[in-house]
Amino acid sequence: MTGKSPERIGARTTLQKLLSRFHFGITLFAVALSGLTILLAGVSALRGYADRNMELAAQLGAYGIEPALVFNDPQAAREGLEPLTRIPGIARLRVLNDVGQPLTQWTSPLADPAPLLTRMFFPRPFAVAVKRNGSAIGTIEVWGDSSTLIDYVRIGLLAGLGCLLITAFGTIFLARRFEYELVKPLNEIATVAHDVRLHRRFDKRVKPLGIAELDRLGGDINALLDELQGWQGHMESERAMLAHRASHDTLTALPNRDSFDEQLALRIASTEARGERFALLFIDADNFKAANDSFGHAAGDAVLIALSARIKETLRKGDFAARVGGDEFIVIVDPLDADAAPYNLANSIRACVTQPVVLPGGATYHASVSVGVAVYPDNGGDATALLTAADAAMYADKLSNRS
Repeated sequence: MTGKSPERIGARTTLQKLLSRFHFGITLFAVALSGLTILLAGVSALRGYADRNMELAAQLGAYGIEPALVFNDPQAAREGLEPLTRIPGIARLRVLNDVGQPLTQWTSPLADPAPLLTRMFFPRPFAVAVKRNGSAIGTIEVWGDSSTLIDYVRIGLLAGLGCLLITAFGTIFLARRFEYELVKPLNEIATVAHDVRLHRRFDKRVKPLGIAELDRLGGDINALLDELQGWQGHMESERAMLAHRASHDTLTALPNRDSFDEQLALRIASTEARGERFALLFIDADNFKAANDSFGHAAGDAVLIALSARIKETLRKGDFAARVGGDEFIVIVDPLDADAAPYNLANSIRACVTQPVVLPGGATYHASVSVGVAVYPDNGGDATALLTAADAAMYADKLSNRS
């Protein structure tokens, strides 16, 4: 399965463009249908108007030529047609007697301005029978032309075009309004989803949109985000707890050996950049194994917890303490004041831990520790050398305490 290129993804149409094309098609169809309807209605109305005019003209002529048909007088017939020849829109007149023979006829000298319109509205003459005492004595035929219809057609087309334009603009305006009312809330939902996916913004929420279906969708998305935010908080708590466990001793809650190694490397780099010094104190409990064997492991754990708490009490805000072994602790005193003697720090820790420790069984235990001190960079220029010097100083202190 091949992935789509960025160009093709960027060329995908938007919902607003899709709706615009859809509404444009609907608008075009509606305008065309309206125009066709108006055209047909106008044509029908004009056709009725033209037929009615020809009918009235023929009836008027019938009254004028009745005496001429009675006496079969062509001259009188022409005089009877005279009023009709002055009516605009009449192209030809003819009078037939009772046997269908032409008695007289008249043709307009003016040219037809629109023969196509004439053929459409006046395909055949309008004929009216002339009667006397209930009997037909002749017929008058009237042909129309387009001279009186052109102005009506022009006005009708302009009016129809105006109506179509108003309809088109109104439809486009309503369509744009509809697109705005629909696309805007969808864009808000998409913005929230985008922030959640790219930036993990689980605190984002979809605001009320004013559309029932979209509000229901937004409510479902908000409920899902609530769950995701809860899961994220739980995962962060679990991650923090696991990170703490990985970098701290489970018994004393002090940082462990891995954390100390990382901290020592950072302190060396920082102190070297500042041109200052720090002290490393290696602390080991004296005769802890004997105490552990005599009082039990629970008592030994209590002693270690008490030792870690008392060591932390001696530290300043920027100092660091870690448990690196069973009964071994390391303290970093950083920075080391110029007038501070490192051995005074060791004596402070020795004095602090000599306070009796109450064991789980009620007995008391007097602990003592051996402390080795090394100063960076005086006693070592790297972590290994510094630890070696502090460890050696601690064993020297332990031998001194035994003697």
